[in-house]
Amino acid sequence: MEKSWLTILESSMSQGQGFNKLNETDDLLNAILEACDDGILISDVHGMVVFINKAYVRVTGIQKEQIVGKNLKELLEEGLINVAVSLMVIEQGTSISKIHKYATGKKALTTANPIMDTQNQMVGVLNSTRDISSLIQMKNELEETQKISKKYVEELRHLRQLQMQKDGFIFRSKTMVNMIDLATKAAGYDSNILIYGESGTGKELLSSFIHNHSPRKDGPYIVVNCAAIPNELFESELFGYLPGSFTGALQQGKSGMFELADGGTIFLDEVSELPLPVQSKLLRVIQERELFRIGASKPTKIDIRIIAATNKALLNEVKMGKFREDLYFRLNVFPIKTPPLRERKEDIEDLVLFFLERLNKRYKKNVSITREAVECLKSYSWPGNVRELQNLIEYMFIINPFEEIDIEQLPTHFFTEHLLEKEDVKDPKASKLNHIMDHFEKKVILSTLKSYQSIRKAAEVLEVNPSTLSRKIKKYGIDHDIN
Repeated sequence: MEKSWLTILESSMSQGQGFNKLNETDDLLNAILEACDDGILISDVHGMVVFINKAYVRVTGIQKEQIVGKNLKELLEEGLINVAVSLMVIEQGTSISKIHKYATGKKALTTANPIMDTQNQMVGVLNSTRDISSLIQMKNELEETQKISKKYVEELRHLRQLQMQKDGFIFRSKTMVNMIDLATKAAGYDSNILIYGESGTGKELLSSFIHNHSPRKDGPYIVVNCAAIPNELFESELFGYLPGSFTGALQQGKSGMFELADGGTIFLDEVSELPLPVQSKLLRVIQERELFRIGASKPTKIDIRIIAATNKALLNEVKMGKFREDLYFRLNVFPIKTPPLRERKEDIEDLVLFFLERLNKRYKKNVSITREAVECLKSYSWPGNVRELQNLIEYMFIINPFEEIDIEQLPTHFFTEHLLEKEDVKDPKASKLNHIMDHFEKKVILSTLKSYQSIRKAAEVLEVNPSTLSRKIKKYGIDHDIN
């Protein structure tokens, strides 16, 4: 009769008392081990294999007769196995886990634990082998799915950027992403919106974006510049009038801006400039959704969405009595701030390249800009925001005599601000002013030499002696061999 694995373990011990009680449950333990989905290999303290279950055969491809009763060292030498984790446990006396590959091509996670008797002496090793090929395949598939997902996210981001360019927005900053997300959410509702931000930050552009992404996109979009309407014309321009209602009125009467926006959106730019009497009438339009033309005795019903914008702090205007508090709260249902360019400097390079590309296409040229010039533009504070940047690029595009815009072509205040922020004075004896002047002088000389290869001609243009110019070229380490 074949000895049980328990009996074999007992015989390998100098004292086998630790397994006496286990003999009584030999059949039950065998049944339990055979029921395991993990491959089980049990060896004695000398590395002799005393038991494997069916799952071990399935995972490793090694048959019972090939391995049971043999020593793991011999099996390693024969090449039947390539890893013997149990031997590592016997040598080190501690649990060990290892991932390896069997001849079946299956990858497995093997965890081997020492078997201790009642005197805490090692009598063998229990080796559990789990087939993780499917897990690795799932991991690889998940990684591939994540790569595909990342690719689609990038493609969607690119498509969104293209759409934003179509809408007039150029950005990569988180600040602008948050603003666009907020505006997109607001677009789906009819709530009044108050856009606030400095001049040149794109408030009108954002208002147009909201209208074009709203259910009212097929309706009219009327822009009212409140700062451009004379006080005496506000009421007639906004609310309209009936024929003959005042001297100079058109015989057929006139529809106001609010009536023209019926079914769509009206954008009140610089809303803080509305006179107080007009503010009262605007409040009624918002509350009642109706207006009275000048000279009318019956109201005209309207269906509009109001977007207002201001570059002033309206609450301060309220405190000073220049703006109605109730109107402020009616307009400020959904506030959105357009960030100044100095708070989104990571967008400057993209904006510069966008403006240049548009000018190059329009005038069939190929003007570029240097990295140093772009860095200089990033250092500037931009009080005029995106509008100021756009105007500057167009100005430099026109005056630039070369195919590349460089730092010396920027207006002096851009260059100076850049140096004040970025440049460190390396010579402790030199003042910041002298350092800036030297840097600027070097740029001017470089620019002149680029236009006039002859030092004599460059000196003539700069109205200095050629020897003086030569000394300065040497001082600044300018590489120039042509005289």
